[in-house]
Amino acid sequence: MSIAEYNPISMTDAVGASKLEELTLLANALPMLIVRINEEGCHCYNNQAYDDWFGLAPQGHYGKRLPELLGEKVYSEIHDRVQKAFAGEKQVFDTSLRHRDGSNRHVRVSYVPCVSALGKTEGIYIMTLDLTEYQQSQAEVQRLNAELERRVQERTAQLQATNHELEAFCYSVSHDLRAPLRSVRGFTEVLLEQYATQLDSRGQDFLRRVRDASSQMDKLVDDLLRLSRVSRSEIQCQDVHLSRLAEEIIAELKKAEPSRNVEVSLEPGLQCGGDERLLRLVLDNLLRNAWKFTSKRPDARIEFGWKKDGDPAFFVRDNGVGFDMIYENRLFGVFQRLHSASDYPGSGVGLAIVQL
Repeated sequence: MSIAEYNPISMTDAVGASKLEELTLLANALPMLIVRINEEGCHCYNNQAYDDWFGLAPQGHYGKRLPELLGEKVYSEIHDRVQKAFAGEKQVFDTSLRHRDGSNRHVRVSYVPCVSALGKTEGIYIMTLDLTEYQQSQAEVQRLNAELERRVQERTAQLQATNHELEAFCYSVSHDLRAPLRSVRGFTEVLLEQYATQLDSRGQDFLRRVRDASSQMDKLVDDLLRLSRVSRSEIQCQDVHLSRLAEEIIAELKKAEPSRNVEVSLEPGLQCGGDERLLRLVLDNLLRNAWKFTSKRPDARIEFGWKKDGDPAFFVRDNGVGFDMIYENRLFGVFQRLHSASDYPGSGVGLAIVQL
């Protein structure tokens, strides 16, 4: 291209027209109503959403003034806002706007001053966003929240009633059931001590079975009460020295069975945040289980420590009898036993307490 053929004005016009076309496409793609009011107060532009809202032909409102568009009554209500916008102050407010289908929609209106590069206000943009569906969804959310809160309150009341019933049941168990159990056990022991000579070996065996069964049932009632208290207790968080708790529990186990030879490895300095009473209960059940299920091994070993690899966790590990992994889903169930009571006595409640 020669210098003579170059026309800077036509190139500028072409770029301007391209930008204008791009902005028009953008404005027509927006879901809000956009109107341009010039400095004389006349409607000089609107996007497609505006025409669709009112059911207008293209440029149907061009050249009309705001009082003519809105009506004198409505214009008088917004007159002050319009004047402030022309003075350079942006205005944002919510109102209702009639749609072409006859419905009144809740909208948010913004009057945005159109300021030139020299700082002069050359008109305003009126942008209107339909908030009707948003408002309806908010109302629905509030209704659902209210319904959820009502259900939570009902459920809470039901749980409180159930807890009261459970407390009454626990009281009944601890007093009404344990008393006759201890009577059975007490009279059985008296019979064995004072009248054993009047019974043959078979009769003595029956009495010992009654005594052992009543003792086992008394322990089972204790474990059930413990399980009930754990499920209803309030958690009180604090710093807990787990290593020290483990040392105390192992010391109790060794004192109860001083003849046992068990290699115990407790990692020092382990701490965490939690309820000390509940964590002691967890450790007590796990370490007692480890102690019990290693009882038949001459090289019994129990470990308590912190696993750093993978998912970090505290652990209790032993080399006891173990269990078949196909039954792992039963391990933490109430009264679920994977070994016979004659080999490893217990109620089957300890791990259920740990899981809670």
